Amino acid sequence: MNRRNFLRQTGAISLPLLGGLSGVQALHSSRLSQLLDGVDNDKVLVLIQLLGGNDGLNTLIPLDQLSALNTVRPNVVLPEGSLLQLNPGAAQAFHPRMQGFRQLYGEGKLSIVQSVGYPNQNRSHFRSTDIWSTASPAEVEYTTGWAGRYLESRNPGYPEGYPNPDRPDPLAITMGNAASETCQGTVTNMCQTVNNPFEITSLATGGNTPLPDNRFGEQVDFLRIAISQTNAYGASINEAAEAGTSTATYPDSNFGRQLQNVVRMVSGGLQTKVYVVQLGGFDTHAQQVSGNKTEGRHADLLGDLASGLAAFQSDLEDQGLADRVLGMTFSEFGRQVRSNGSNGTDHGDAAPLFVFGNCASSSVLGESPTIDTEGEPGLAVPMQYDFRDVYGSVLMDWFEVPEDRVRQLIYPGFRYLPVAGGCSTAVAAAADRLSGAAKGLETSVLLDWQTTDEREYRGFEIERSEDGRTFTFIAWQPTLAPAGGGAGYHFEDPDVQLGPLYYYRLRKMAFDGSSELSPIMTARLAGTAIAEWTVGLPYPNPVVDRTTIKVYAPTDDRITWSVLDLTGRRLLQDSASVVGRQDNLIEVRTGRLPAGVYLIRLEGRLVNETRQIRVR
Repeated sequence: MNRRNFLRQTGAISLPLLGGLSGVQALHSSRLSQLLDGVDNDKVLVLIQLLGGNDGLNTLIPLDQLSALNTVRPNVVLPEGSLLQLNPGAAQAFHPRMQGFRQLYGEGKLSIVQSVGYPNQNRSHFRSTDIWSTASPAEVEYTTGWAGRYLESRNPGYPEGYPNPDRPDPLAITMGNAASETCQGTVTNMCQTVNNPFEITSLATGGNTPLPDNRFGEQVDFLRIAISQTNAYGASINEAAEAGTSTATYPDSNFGRQLQNVVRMVSGGLQTKVYVVQLGGFDTHAQQVSGNKTEGRHADLLGDLASGLAAFQSDLEDQGLADRVLGMTFSEFGRQVRSNGSNGTDHGDAAPLFVFGNCASSSVLGESPTIDTEGEPGLAVPMQYDFRDVYGSVLMDWFEVPEDRVRQLIYPGFRYLPVAGGCSTAVAAAADRLSGAAKGLETSVLLDWQTTDEREYRGFEIERSEDGRTFTFIAWQPTLAPAGGGAGYHFEDPDVQLGPLYYYRLRKMAFDGSSELSPIMTARLAGTAIAEWTVGLPYPNPVVDRTTIKVYAPTDDRITWSVLDLTGRRLLQDSASVVGRQDNLIEVRTGRLPAGVYLIRLEGRLVNETRQIRVR
């Protein structure tokens, strides 16, 4: 067994392995060691993994789509009167068990990114989890996790020489029994696994007897090193937990206890940068709801999630730690638009992602999904935002990673999203929060917003940005109801072009000269390509008489597919239309071809890809 596999399969000691061992190259001179210029800060990132695929349409509900939702998912849709509107006038609402999320949003401590996914969505739990953990393209497998690459770039040579006086504590911790693939490095996983920081068992070191110079000796030497590092990190984890405190009341669940232990370790002085906390059970194929539909498995999970994170945030604030900790949820996919006959939902595509903490930007990015009541079975919410853009934006805003380094660590097509970095931004109070949205039309971007009370304000400065960070004034809108009450506003921005993602915010100007900023809104012109063409692998493969290939198309197109033998001779040919900005399944019929290896070529205006198949 090679060292990496040994470490990944050993849940109790998924800890550092010396990079200087024979056959393992340390990272001192690797390209990864130069990816980051190096900014040390005391910031902590907490990743909340929702295992199983969370149903986004019953988590963040588009209020203008309730009629369509009642048509396509009548046995799981939530009653309108039970929904928790984000704030007066908002276009979205939370599940009724998510009071904790509405509280966080009202306090300006929750960012929402709608319809997050990736091109060429894979609906396998295992493969899609790998994709989210590694930040790989859907059709490529990476062996390192995205957080692992970041941590490795900040700690070249790891695990050789760790722990040390400058890095005495674990770089990352997974709460549970197995290290998260998110933190997988080139040589070893950067995460230490912790079930209970108060019950760390010291492992027998195995002695120091000289070892034979063979494979057996090498493996025993590796085991001694792993045990030594396990014990060293275990001691620092236990010491921090004993020194830390917790003041909030958490839900009586494993998830609540995990969060509480994270706070204790942070407050106890542990210098760990990344924590991974997991909440399982979201694979709700059956009995997602029960009773009046506000109850059931999914309701209990969302209640645990929302109350746990609200308690976590309160705990951090009580101890003066809230400006140091940022959290983010993720799940391998959403669920399908149509419910099934078992009061559940099946594997889908995109879903909302949440960033929480004092320094969240308090924005709702993206448009609510439009529900097609005539859509075929299997239809899911299409992607608006690539999850890798969220990852990279968190690295930029939270860990101060330069944008060019993010492109190397995450992916070359990275586009910044304003989800964090809001600590120094004055956002309107919950009771008077501007509720707005940006929508891309054919040749302009339309801004809509509403107010609840305008007596103290004289108008709005409308600002636009093309990078999400530097905003420019573009228009002035005086208040419509300065004598009291609220009003609705519309502004159309024609000074835009096809392609870029545009960022907007409103600066609400008071009569005394003070101002408050709205959350940031984003939009692209209709028809904009939000990702490059991606062509998946044929499935099934080997092929009996037909196979399918998933194609993500940024624009409408018609592609021709051909089956070729290995000499390049065309044997079969047909064509299919693809719809822009969504996944398309192309069926390739191989008919009665003799058993053997063949090529499938897909050609269109913007795509020319070849895939190999084996016909039985």
